[in-house]
Amino acid sequence: MPIRSRVLVALAALLSVVALLGTWVDRQLLNTDDWTTTSAALLRDDDVRQPVADAIAAQVADGSRATAALEELLPPRLQPLAPQAGALVREAAQRATERLLDGPRVQRLWVDANRVTHEQLVDIVDGGGAVIAGRGLVLDLRPLAVEIARQAGFSGDRVERLPAPRGRIVLLREDQVDALREIGDLLHTLSWLPALLALALYALAIQQARAARRRALLAAGASLAAVGLIALIVRRAAGHVVVDTVAGDGPYVPTAQAVWQIATTLLSELAVVVLIAGLLTALGAWLAGPGRRASWLRARIAPALATDPAAVLGVTVLVYLALLAWGPLAVLRRPLAIAVLGLLLVAGVWLLRLQVVRERAAAAAVADSGATPSGDGPPAGAR
Repeated sequence: MPIRSRVLVALAALLSVVALLGTWVDRQLLNTDDWTTTSAALLRDDDVRQPVADAIAAQVADGSRATAALEELLPPRLQPLAPQAGALVREAAQRATERLLDGPRVQRLWVDANRVTHEQLVDIVDGGGAVIAGRGLVLDLRPLAVEIARQAGFSGDRVERLPAPRGRIVLLREDQVDALREIGDLLHTLSWLPALLALALYALAIQQARAARRRALLAAGASLAAVGLIALIVRRAAGHVVVDTVAGDGPYVPTAQAVWQIATTLLSELAVVVLIAGLLTALGAWLAGPGRRASWLRARIAPALATDPAAVLGVTVLVYLALLAWGPLAVLRRPLAIAVLGLLLVAGVWLLRLQVVRERAAAAAVADSGATPSGDGPPAGAR
């Protein structure tokens, strides 16, 4: 394979890494539906739900003002018992919150709160959006606290009157919001331009390879598989760094780990798609080659490919549909992944059929002429 094709494949692989990360950021950070799906998954995780329950239970207990109310109601001799009674109220609020967070109504309020926050985030990235003065971008959990207080028998009205900062989680500070506005256009561009350039460079590398186009295709597939594998490794390694930075050795290490795993699930799925697509491409290029094993495999399937291609394609589609129904990988439930891998599989089978037809025609021509093929090169079309 020419040096220029190797350089082009290497550049395309680097751009594929950028495209993979850009697509993940675009889908995870700028797509509200994916954001809310992730937020729902976060609340279903025990390690995440516990800190959320702690924060909301504190709001509910503070809003009930149990200690102050008991001090007003109890006679002077019993007023020292008010703090202990207030602690019992907080414990009851904690248990009620943990129980109610499993309910569909409260989880829907959680998703709605995240949806509102994310719509503000997208507006900020697009250059607009207002933030709360001095607070930046916040997730407002007061509606959840009010609903939980009412269902648990506490005073929801008093929770509503708590100071606003008590019910809000700051996601981005004002300076971070300003920085996000400045790179908004870049984030949108990274979602499509690197992928387009990578495809163009791969196509150019194969075109420039001329007589070694099959090897260039094999290199392109191998590089894509490497990109997917590297992304999976980086996700794991970066997770350790992020968790250590955010949680250190504190009690919220399991929470940080769970958030990282769930928040990067989409990145993992995209990496698996790229890995499988690369492996399928490399496998197809190898199967079309002049090697002994590849030639033997082609000879076994050549009659069916040449005489009944519709049946071969039908069997291929049925096997693929069975794989989708089985669903061993979560990524095989995403429409884009299903379409990309399905098209690659069908295109590979069809291109292999074209090669088999050419080889059989060449062999028949040689047999009709009574001559033997000259040279030691590979069969026609093997390159």
